[in-house]
Formats: sequence, structure tokens, C-alpha cells
Amino acid sequence: MPHNTPPMDASLTPSELDTWEVELKLIAQHNPITAFQQFILPRFEGNYELRQATLKNQYFDTPEQLLRLHKMGLRVRSSNDQHEQTLKQKGQVIGGLHQRPEYNVDIATANVDIRLFPDDIWPSDFVLSDIQDSLKALFTTHFHRTTYVLDDQQGNVFEVVFDIGDVATDKEQRPINEIELELKKGHPAALFALALELAEHCDVRVNDLTKAAFGYALANGKNIKTKPLPYILPLQRHSSTEEAFLAATQSALAHWQYHQSVYMETFKLAALTEMVRAIRLLLQAFSLYLPVLQCAELLQLHKALISFAQKWDWQNEIQAIRYLRSRKGPFNKRLTREQALMGYLQGRKEGMLNMQAPTELIFSTESTQIQLKTAALMFTKPWQGVAKAYDARVLEHAHGWLSQGWQTVLQALPGKRLSVTQYLSAEPVLRQVLRNGYMLAGLFDEDREGFRAPWIDLALGLEELNALVLLEEVLAQTDLDDKHDLQKWTQDKIAALLHVMEMTRKVALGADTYW
Repeated sequence: MPHNTPPMDASLTPSELDTWEVELKLIAQHNPITAFQQFILPRFEGNYELRQATLKNQYFDTPEQLLRLHKMGLRVRSSNDQHEQTLKQKGQVIGGLHQRPEYNVDIATANVDIRLFPDDIWPSDFVLSDIQDSLKALFTTHFHRTTYVLDDQQGNVFEVVFDIGDVATDKEQRPINEIELELKKGHPAALFALALELAEHCDVRVNDLTKAAFGYALANGKNIKTKPLPYILPLQRHSSTEEAFLAATQSALAHWQYHQSVYMETFKLAALTEMVRAIRLLLQAFSLYLPVLQCAELLQLHKALISFAQKWDWQNEIQAIRYLRSRKGPFNKRLTREQALMGYLQGRKEGMLNMQAPTELIFSTESTQIQLKTAALMFTKPWQGVAKAYDARVLEHAHGWLSQGWQTVLQALPGKRLSVTQYLSAEPVLRQVLRNGYMLAGLFDEDREGFRAPWIDLALGLEELNALVLLEEVLAQTDLDDKHDLQKWTQDKIAALLHVMEMTRKVALGADTYW
């Protein structure tokens, strides 16, 4: 059975799809079946078949969760006294399209037996008899499944699956309201087209986490946590422009989709911050590569993402409030004593969240379609038909891009001493250039660290400065008991911070470029 990834820019045969599961996962905000039946099915050109079942699933692992450590998922699925055990192995997720090896074996009872799977699919150091003896049930996923098998006139065959139920352990549970669009035969581009049509009529978001991922989080008693972006995007010096663009796009899109899932599970604002960071990184990737990969599809996506990213600008103030209220932040000792101020900031934050409705933005058609179209773009690569330099080494462009960004920063942050207003005005330019550095610095050696580090420190200083400027505005608008003392404290903090930022800026301006 194949272990390599099948080509995703070509039609997949039934034999390839027997082993490889290729599917898009969506999470619905409301019941999507009615909308599907009313708007999608009547316009579908082809045949379809309806199936319904109630499925009970148990997931198994060893006490130390050995299978999870090896990116495997093991379950037994039962329905109407029929049982099937399934092993899913590590695959890849690109833009929400899940692609991974899957092995299924019919069994007589609901008792799992991993020795029934092919011998050659396991790591060489696995002792199957020992693992079999130590397996235990960790969690269940029980749900009602409504499946439409669609056979279109172009020869594509899909399964559109609606699952409604819950993931549960002995102590906790969470709801399941998912849609899975699985390609049984044909081209992945057709799967994206169907998903885009579904997103027009249903409140859905792309989901890059499996039911098993949610189940393990419940079983371990832990929330799904935020993850920072890597320090730089890994690239090879011989990477083509297309390869570098795809790497940057995948990095940003995966970060976006993961953290929108984290936010919807936890409602932690740190996840929202990471999600918006990813949206802005994706926008910068489009802006950077569009002049080379000139195609209408990328241009349209770029315009759509500019508009969508602007709808998250309010998140900058949320981040500043989080900074002021953080128990781990630099202002904790002074500000946490001010209960009236903390209460005001909390109320301001909650009011902004209620007004801006991040959940509605996450489930919006605009958000979902941008993500799906971006993922489809990565597979169809429409620039190959119109652009000429997509296969040139990205290094040929990187020197010019980085030098141009450097000159822009020098103009925005010249040698003279800068005021608060000048620093805040220069922030968008600095962040754009740092994003370019994230996407391109991997082409160069370790000399990049000495150059990037002080600029990153300066960007961190700008986060603190934004928080203090917001505090100044709040103090001017409110009537607190020791308002004047707090205003003096804030002014002193800003002055001290500016002094440190000035020293950091001088170090940054004196560093040698790495390209």
C-alpha cells in the first residue's frame, strides 16, 4: 500500500483513493442539511444517493498514547451490529484538505485487534502484541450521519457527510456539527468547487482538526492551545518562486485555520490574535508574490483578502487591552491594584467583542470562501499558464525585495530621535518588512539572526507602546480616583520605553544586512 502522497494536481483514481482519504472538513454553526437540500441538490447536475446511519465509535490508545505520538488514530466503528476497525496514519492538511493513509478491517465484534492490519504499515520498533495488550478506550464519538453520494457529469464522485452528535469521555463532552466532503473519484478542484457552493448557503468554517483531535483534548483534560509561528519559514536556497509562495501561503493558511478552531473551542483572545496575525501574513504573501505570479485568480483573492483583513483592525485594541490586563505583563504590579480601571477595560473589551462579533466573521461566507479559494489556488496553480518566472529561483527576487523593504524602513525610521506618533506611524511598514523577512530569511545563513533580532525587539516594543497610548486615552476619558497619579505613571513608562526603543533602533540601524 502506498505511503507517499498522491499527486494533488491530478485526477485521483479509485485505487489511489482506496488507501488515501482525501476530504475537506467543515464545521457548521447551525444545521446545514436543510440548506444543502434546498439550494445545492436542486442545482446539482448528476445523480445522488442518500444514506443515513447512527454510528458509535470508540478510540483506542496505550496509556502513554503511543499511537498519538506517532500521528496515528485507531477506532472501532459500530452500526447495526456491524463493526469495522480503522487506522489512520499521518498525512497532510493543505488549506483544509485532509489527505492521509487509512486502513479498514471488518471485525466480528467491537473488540479492537491491531494485528489484523497489514504488517508493513507499522513502525519497525512496534511490538504489536505488547501494544495490543495495553490498548484501552479513551473517548467516544457518537453521531447521526446523513450521507449524500454525488456522481456528477464530469465523472467526479463525492460523499457529502453531515455528522451531528458529540465527542465524549467519562467526564466531559463537546458537540459535533460537522460536514465532510470526501473525494471518492476525480479531481480535488471539483471538491473545492462543491465546498464553495456549500459555503454560499451555510454558515460554515474550514476545520483542520479531526474528531480524534478534539477527543484527545477531552481525554487529556486540556484545551487545544495556541501555537506561535516558527521564527522563519524553512526554505532551501534552490527553492523556486512557486515553491516559496506555496510554502508561505500554506504556513499562513494553516495558522489561520488552526487558531480559528482554537478560538471557537476556548474563546481565548490569544487565539484570535494568532488568527489575525496569520490573516495579515497571508495578505503579505499575496502582496509580495503577485507581481511575479501574475494571474487573475490571485489578484481577485488579494483584493478580497484586503477587504476581509480590514474587518479585523479592531483586534489591535483588543490586543492592547490584553496587554494592560495581563497578569504576566510588564504593568501587572501597578495596574492590577486599580480595580475600577481593570473593570473599565474589561467592559470595553467585552463591548467591542459583542459589537464586532468575531464568531460571525469566522463563520462568514467571505472568510470561508477566501480560505477555500486560497487552498484551491495552491492545487490548480493558475499562474503556470500566464506567468514566466514562477519556476525561477526565488533567491533572484529575494535580494531586491529585502533591499526595497529595508529602504522603506529607513525612510520610516530615520536616524533622528522619534516621537510616539512617528513610531506608531511607522509600525505598519515595519511589520510588513518583518513578514517579508519571515518568508525569505530561510534562504540565507545564520547571519540573519543579528539583523532580525533588534527589529523584532522593536516590534515588541511597539506592542507595549500601543498599550500605553491606549491607557493614556482611557485615563483622559474616565474619572478615576487616582487618575493624575496614573497619568504621571503612564507618561513615565512611555518615556522610559521610548528610551529603550531608541537604543534598540540604533542597534538595528547599525546591523549588517544578511542578504
